[in-house]
Amino acid sequence: MTIVSAALLLFLILDPLGNIPVFLGILRHLPPQRQRAVLVRELLIALFVLMAFLWVGKYALEVMHLRQESVSIAGGIVLFLIGIRMIFPRRKA
Repeated sequence: MTIVSAALLLFLILDPLGNIPVFLGILRHLPPQRQRAVLVRELLIALFVLMAFLWVGKYALEVMHLRQESVSIAGGIVLFLIGIRMIFPRRKA
């Protein structure tokens, strides 16, 4: 996977334009200069974490004796269970 394809995939998955209202709501009490500093700091942390997983993730899976397909299937099952809970919420006693 190239850096460009990974960046495009992350842009589509993370929906940065849809998250703008969330960031504006959380940071509205800060002065504009501090808002920029917080955003830059958080973006750099996210970039570091994503790049670390991009480069080291394959080796981490090998250390745990997992294949990428099994992790994808497990993620699908977790999302399915979350969806089922959203459709059929628990009754409150």
